[in-house]
Parts: sequence; C-alpha cells; structure tokens
Amino acid sequence: MRSNDKITGLVTVTFGVLVITNSRGLANLPQQDYGAGTFPMVIGGLLIAFGGLLTLRGLRSSAPLMVWVNDVPIKRFYLTLLAIIAAIVAYILLVPVVGFPIVSTVLLSLLLYGFYRQNWTLAACTAVASTAVIWVVFGRLLQVPLELGILEKVVY
Repeated sequence: MRSNDKITGLVTVTFGVLVITNSRGLANLPQQDYGAGTFPMVIGGLLIAFGGLLTLRGLRSSAPLMVWVNDVPIKRFYLTLLAIIAAIVAYILLVPVVGFPIVSTVLLSLLLYGFYRQNWTLAACTAVASTAVIWVVFGRLLQVPLELGILEKVVY
C-alpha cells in the first residue's frame, strides 16, 4: 500500500510536534547552555519542516489517498511483525548480559537474512558495518552509554 504525501506529511508533522512537546521538559546539563532535550528538539523541528514540505507536495498532487501497489501475503506480514517484536525483546533481555556489539550484529544479521534471503555473508557484513556506525555515532560522538557485556573484559 502506498499513501499520499498529504497523509505521510501530516503524520510526520504530528510526530515532530510530539517530540518537541515531550523533550521540552528535559533538564539542561550543568554549566551548559543546552541539555538533554536539545537533540530531540532539533529532530522534532526537522520532522515538522520536512513533514510540512511533504504535506504541501501532497496537496498539489491529485493522487488518491491510498493505493494498493501489490498484495502482501498476510502470513508474511505476521511473520515479519513477529520477527521484529522478537528482536526487540531479545535486544532488551540480552544487551545487559552479552553486550550491544554482539547482540546487535547477530540480530541484524538474522533480520536481514530473514527479510531479504540474499546470503549470510552480505547480511553479516551489513550488520557489522551498521553496528560499527551506530557504535561510533552514539557511543563515541554522542556519548550514549552502550553496554559492552562480555566484551567489557576484552576491551578494558
């Protein structure tokens, strides 16, 4: 199913407003002009801006609101939904014990192979690269504490 840009834009603007509203109350960092809510507020502002552009684009087109592009078998839909939920639960349960790098690499490999059925090498390489990028951006640049788990003894 494909939706018109009007719908996608309005949902994006709404989500941006919610992000900004909920991040306004986050406290500032000591001796800093910015706080924990700065990054979410920037993201919320970008969501509103780009959602507004999508909405304007949708208003200028005469496309229908929803179009069925192709049929998705209901069994595949439920299996995909179940796989994503299982991956989230596994991530929550395993990261404190095993650690972010191992859990995210394994889960991404399984999901990529399961969804695209290409080959294990491609799925594993993509998962390793994605985990490394996430680790650098969040763990190093943004200083988000990511659990090392069993790798803590190896790294430190």
